[in-house]
Order: sequence, then structure tokens, then C-alpha cells
Amino acid sequence: MSMKYEILKRAVKLIGLKNMWTGKTAEEIVAQKKKANAKNRIPDLNDPDLEISRISVMGFTVIRMIHRKKVSRANLFIIGGGMVMAPRPDAVKKALRFAKETGVDVYVPYYPLCTDYPLNKAYEMIHETYQEMLKDYRPENISVLGTSSGGNLALGMIPYINDGHDDTPMPGHIIAISPGTCVLTEEEWQRMLELDKIDVAIPASYMKTAVDIMRHGDDSVPEYMIWLQKGDFTGCPHVTFMYGSDEVLYACAPSFEEAMKKYGVNYDMIVGEGMFHCYPVFPFVREAKEGWKQMVELVKGKR
Repeated sequence: MSMKYEILKRAVKLIGLKNMWTGKTAEEIVAQKKKANAKNRIPDLNDPDLEISRISVMGFTVIRMIHRKKVSRANLFIIGGGMVMAPRPDAVKKALRFAKETGVDVYVPYYPLCTDYPLNKAYEMIHETYQEMLKDYRPENISVLGTSSGGNLALGMIPYINDGHDDTPMPGHIIAISPGTCVLTEEEWQRMLELDKIDVAIPASYMKTAVDIMRHGDDSVPEYMIWLQKGDFTGCPHVTFMYGSDEVLYACAPSFEEAMKKYGVNYDMIVGEGMFHCYPVFPFVREAKEGWKQMVELVKGKR
């Protein structure tokens, strides 16, 4: 590991990022994040090569980044935040960089959060956003990329389609970066506890607290939305998983591999050795820059 990376990890520890989630109830986390979200703003973006606009889907904003020189491919870029944090301006600016480097049109949804709604509301909105994209792009030309809880929504599109939306065609490729799913088995939990010792960002305990957050008081939320390992991945397109080896969510990677094999899904499992949660979208150090480059190449179709 580079010295710069080691300094970054130490800085994250000193900031206390992990403590923001540790030892808090679902109610405390929701209240805290609602206050933070109230101060968040959708950034105004401009770029000479892109027409950037906003559309409304189910009353929620989607930012569209459309190349002025027409292209045939698009990406649904789903930014994570534990299902409780809205996309931050810097994350949306990374989506703009992503659109420029990949050469595809990019859609960034501000999906409904579990601070105000049960998780199925976010799934519905993501599905409707995808339907909106299908008006202009062939399904095989649409890739879906999600980070953290956004990775849950990206990969979760497949069991959602299989759950009563069979008339919706599958997208061409899914890239799930550190997909956020709750711990399901004792085996997962034990792996998560071991990884908790080295994860600098997310405590293992949050992946149990998140169950109540995602339900938001509604026990009818389908189990696969919370425990994505239980999803029906029939007909799933190629999936690329990207994890850091030093994050608690990596504990669920074997369960996803089992699910992919069960449903005959072609998949890749990319693991950044010694890397942190969602490292490809934080390209501040050499190791993470390599992850960003991989992510870009995947969407460009050079996997």
C-alpha cells in the first residue's frame, strides 16, 4: 500500500466517520440524517459537451447528463448513502466526470430515502427511472451502477423485475460496488465482526440496525430488498461486484456468489486488497484510482 493511502486511512479514523453510525438507534440515525439532508442541495452543473437537465420521476428529481453528440448507450448511476443520505454535490460531480470519461449518457436519481419512506418506495422509483430510460435506449445498452446502498438498488432491480414486473426487459450490465445488504446468517455475521476490526468507515452493528431503518415501520417490505442475498436473480445479466477486502460488507460476498451460481448468472468478483468501502469512487490515492479506471472501462464495455 502507498504511504498516501495509509495516511488517508489514519485520517478517516481520526475524523471518526465510523462513530457516526456506531451505537445509535434507528430513530437517532434517521433524525440525524434528516437534519443533514435538509441542508443538502442539488448542484447546478454545466459542461460544454453535455446537456444537463432535471426531470421528475414520481415527484423525485433525476439529473440527466446527455452528450450533445448523440450516443446510444446510457448508465443509471445510483449513489449510496445508507438509504438515509441524499447524494452530495461532490458525488454528483463524480457522476459528471464518469459521463465524460465513459462517453455514455448518465442518469442520477435522487431516490426516496428511508428517513421518510419504507425501502420499497426507492425500488419503485428506481424502476420508474429505468422505464424512463427505456424510452430512449435499448435495454442491452443500459448499464446500472450503484455504490453501497445504491449497489443494493442496482442489483435489486433484478428481483424487483421478477417480482411482478416481468414485462420490463433486463438491463445489459450491473455493477454493484460494495452493495449494501443486511446480515442474514450467523456465518455472515461472524465474518462481518472480523472485518469490523479493520473497516474504517462502517460498523458491523449498522447492518443490523439498518433492518428497522429500511422497513421504516412497514413490515410488508419484501425480504429481498433488505436481505438481497435472498433475491430471485432469474434472467439476470452480467454482474460485476467490486469490494474492498477491508470492509464489513465484504462479508456478504460469498452469499452473493452462491446466489449468482444458483441462478446461472455470469459474474465477476473484483476485490481491492486492503481497500476500503466503495474505494473506486474515491480516487484520491493510486490504489483507488485503479478501481475508478476499472469502473470506467466496465461501462465503456471493455470488461
